[in-house]
Amino acid sequence: MRKLLLIIPLLVMGAGTPLMAAEPLTDEAKAALEFMREEEKLAHDVYVVFSDMYAGVASRSKIFAQIAESEQRHTDAVKGLLEEYGIPDPAAATAPGEFVNVELQDLYATLVEVGTAGFTEALGVGVIIEQKDMTDIVEAIEVSAAYADIVKVYSNLLTGSEHHLSAFLKVLDASEPGTASARIKGD
Repeated sequence: MRKLLLIIPLLVMGAGTPLMAAEPLTDEAKAALEFMREEEKLAHDVYVVFSDMYAGVASRSKIFAQIAESEQRHTDAVKGLLEEYGIPDPAAATAPGEFVNVELQDLYATLVEVGTAGFTEALGVGVIIEQKDMTDIVEAIEVSAAYADIVKVYSNLLTGSEHHLSAFLKVLDASEPGTASARIKGD
């Protein structure tokens, strides 16, 4: 009986019900979801490459494995939205490092190439990825403002990218004290 009394107020307040808007997705919101699914996959796939490449070689190299795990949760969250809205998953049949979006495919190749030059360069790639993610997430929020469930997921992704950016900058600063943040911020 006590559990039932706790559940009823949650149901009345709307907890447990989808936040999905009654209206169908706009083409822009749909395209943003498809793009975000692959962009989050790109971050994951790049970080896995660097995790394998620099494991045990560089101090603090575990940052790539840790953030790759987080990026997997991000891409899964966007995949859940695609499923909820009945949108085919562009990443469903792609292997690691493969993307349907040609621009993301080219970006992946470039970022991996830059990051293979050294650990510091790989950290810089992490900074670039997170800054791009944040910009793209803000744009995706703007075109998806009518869909509370999508905005909630994107807001969580944005917070995650902010944390990832901070972590990369912290490791860069530890590698090159006082220089990494200044270069990124333009000081």
